[in-house]
Amino acid sequence: MEYGKYIIVEVIGIEAAICFDSLVVHSNLLPSFNKDMIVSAGFFSIMWKKSKEDPYDIKVEVWGQSISLGKDSREEDAILIKRVLRQESKY
Repeated sequence: MEYGKYIIVEVIGIEAAICFDSLVVHSNLLPSFNKDMIVSAGFFSIMWKKSKEDPYDIKVEVWGQSISLGKDSREEDAILIKRVLRQESKY
């Protein structure tokens, strides 16, 4: 199974997902963020979820934790990750 890693950061009251390769250690992102900004972290996988309404829909599953950050994953993180992955490009 293919998977990636993620962190959820909170900036000015808004939570956003940062997704990255599974070979990167979660704490390697600390130079870019204050540790207090990181709400949760863990692993994610993506599966196609075809439906009549949207043949290109995806299902995101999250699990685990970041040992290096001391943060757990949360169920609601999947919604934030899906939002990032389904955004249409402006380019």
